[in-house]
Amino acid sequence: MISNFTNVGCDEVASFQEVSILFLMVLLGYVMRKKNIITDGFNREIKNYVLDIALPAMIIVSMKLPFSPDLLLDSGILLVISIISYVFIILFSYGIVNILNLKESRRDIFQFVLIFSNVGFMGFPVAHAVFGEVGVFYASIYNLPFNFLIWTLGVHILMRTGAEVDGGNGGSLIKVLLNPGIISVFIGFSLFLFSIDLPYPVFRTLELVGATTTPLAMIFIGASLMKVHYSELTTDKNLLLLSGIRLVFLPGIVYFILRLIGVSGLLLGVPVLITAMPAAANCAIMAAKYGNDGYLGSKAVFITTMLSIATIPIVVFLLTN
Repeated sequence: MISNFTNVGCDEVASFQEVSILFLMVLLGYVMRKKNIITDGFNREIKNYVLDIALPAMIIVSMKLPFSPDLLLDSGILLVISIISYVFIILFSYGIVNILNLKESRRDIFQFVLIFSNVGFMGFPVAHAVFGEVGVFYASIYNLPFNFLIWTLGVHILMRTGAEVDGGNGGSLIKVLLNPGIISVFIGFSLFLFSIDLPYPVFRTLELVGATTTPLAMIFIGASLMKVHYSELTTDKNLLLLSGIRLVFLPGIVYFILRLIGVSGLLLGVPVLITAMPAAANCAIMAAKYGNDGYLGSKAVFITTMLSIATIPIVVFLLTN
């Protein structure tokens, strides 16, 4: 059964206010880094804490919902929607880089940005702000292919021009399966599927730790944006075009296709919202790790994140009306 959820968690005014709060946190992070209140080292520690501890805790808490056959069926439908969406976006990305005649590092970075959006640092917090905990539940299911693809296809794309420079086996199947995000989804989904109640002290601890995800993720993004030189952004027309495709065209296509086949509610809202996120925050990190153009990756993350300040509220407004 396709979900009939509409305006979950917020009406359009409240949704805009919630998203505005997120970007005020981004601004706070930018100012804190600009004034050296926080350092690059502290920001790296925030990143590790959010991705490895806080976000998994939030996912587990969000999936502790009363079991229902409809919700289970929705999860299966959402996973199918996610797989189909990624197949389309991947094929589309190959076409775009060929049409633009991009070569080597620019081809690799642009394609990576088109395929992988910022789910961890923005997708989950925005889904939580707009749709509440059930939004994080749906986003967790929708995000399952992302974790596999970014460590397989994503690594392959970045290594076409570069080569791994710090050792390790970033694309190994074991590392994919042991990713804290995937582990937390399996734990949370098991709690949902078998109606398991965690002891209150454990659940409350996870709840409080998970609540730190959103503010710290936004502060991390704001602090990271401080490094990029603004003058370089407006002169790169392909980068601006990439941003338009990432933030407007792709979520628009997902929206119209899903509406065309009769999908509504959270099964519509979550895929569109996740697709509307800016470039994955780890684009620059992974590009540097695999010997590609980390600086271009940083610029892509910066400009798509900055422009998303305007585009995400518009997407939220369209979804909640």
